[in-house]
Amino acid sequence: MVRFGNGGSAEAEGSAQDPHRSAASAPGGGLIVVLDTGGVEGLAPIDEDRRARLRLLRERADDVVLPAAVLAESVLTGHAGHDYYVQRLLHVVNIADVDASTGHAAGALRRRAMDSGMKPPPSGVDTVVAAAADERAANDDVLILTSDDGDFQLLGSLTTNAARLSVLVV
Repeated sequence: MVRFGNGGSAEAEGSAQDPHRSAASAPGGGLIVVLDTGGVEGLAPIDEDRRARLRLLRERADDVVLPAAVLAESVLTGHAGHDYYVQRLLHVVNIADVDASTGHAAGALRRRAMDSGMKPPPSGVDTVVAAAADERAANDDVLILTSDDGDFQLLGSLTTNAARLSVLVV
């Protein structure tokens, strides 16, 4: 897991097996987990490993959030077996609306990523996930659960509340 220090520098912290190692360490906050598409795949309770991961996060996190924009990335595949488990996950997470403020913050974050030389530029959905995580990091520690380490490492470092954001790859 990587936690972003003040100024956006990344520091290794904990292990990928312990997503709560330093959660809630900052004053006044708990732990919020924000999912992208890879996070949905990594938590959908298809097998015992994923069920255990989901149980652990639900025990330790104050909220598990899925920005509604992630649904546009086809988390449902049309395969009944897979989609059954994804639907089970969607029933226990907080599907968060994406309002104009979050959309504008995501656009500004995407522009900063492109200005920093990120090629190809991050997807709009990834920047919405990062912006939603950044909003929540104003008051809580936030863990972005993803399979897309590189994009979220950079996006997390460019956020306003980078010191309270971590990225965990599943």
